[in-house]
Amino acid sequence: MSIWLKGALIGAAISAVIIAFEYMAIKAEIAERSKRIAKKVDWDSNQKARLRGVMTFGALVPIGCAVGAWLVWG
Repeated sequence: MSIWLKGALIGAAISAVIIAFEYMAIKAEIAERSKRIAKKVDWDSNQKARLRGVMTFGALVPIGCAVGAWLVWG
């Protein structure tokens, strides 16, 4: 397996963990807010933008890790 592919796979795993953590954090924040006002609430625009930003970053992490692995070990 080539080094850039290994770097991309490692980057994909890292980005999956980051995205999952942020999603769980937002869900916990929504649950806390729902409990506080005793009513089900939906995602607000800030939370949607936060997750969208993290997903954009997560899409770029594998590319960066592939390039980084190629530069360091290639």
